[in-house]
Amino acid sequence: MNPRKAGAQVFAACVLLVGLPAPAQLLADAALVAKAQVEADDRVIAARCGSPAFEKQFFRHSQAAVRAGLVSNRTSPARVEQAITALRRNPIVLVTANVDCAAQLARLKQVIKSRSQSMGTSRQRQ
Repeated sequence: MNPRKAGAQVFAACVLLVGLPAPAQLLADAALVAKAQVEADDRVIAARCGSPAFEKQFFRHSQAAVRAGLVSNRTSPARVEQAITALRRNPIVLVTANVDCAAQLARLKQVIKSRSQSMGTSRQRQ
């Protein structure tokens, strides 16, 4: 049997067992998949580089951004969360050395700051 085909069958079986739809089935729009991938990567980087408190803060803030529609306002937040969970990658692929963590954490803090402003202005309009 072809190893690639066997791997795909194992992945499909795992998806059926866990109950999560495959990422391609979950979000057909490529832009939506890209946004969910960036969000998943940011959560992994926060876990790899940040303290447990920062990871928790970033995760909660990320979930709030998903609920506010900053990641995707056309798809339900529950489906976006499922896609983010399905698209998580290995932390070593995203941050190869601990030296890179300082720059990544600074970027994540900037993401939190800009999203806080976006969510604050959207709340003020309502």
